Amino acid sequence: EIRKPRFGEKVVNEDNQFEKIYEEGIAMEIENSPKTKKYLCLHRSLAIGTILQVKNLMNSQSIFVRVVGKLPEIGANENVLIRLSSVAYKRLGAIDAKFPVELSYIPE
Repeated sequence: EIRKPRFGEKVVNEDNQFEKIYEEGIAMEIENSPKTKKYLCLHRSLAIGTILQVKNLMNSQSIFVRVVGKLPEIGANENVLIRLSSVAYKRLGAIDAKFPVELSYIPE
């Protein structure tokens, strides 16, 4: 059984032969992100190249994105879990600058 994570918490689901990690937090768009049609993101701790599922908790839309860099440790990112490319942000149907998301991924 998967227990839902609380904000900022990681939950590990050791189902079958792999573990899957769930995180909840706040997502924002990457400011001045390059024009691309790819679903990309910046994350604080995940390795570049990791693919994760991002679910908008406001409307249940979800997409898969690839980590392309580290989320900088600056004031604007203080309570932000992930930053998304413009196309990923729009695909999730975000209406606010900041919105709650659930991430799930299989660690390396």
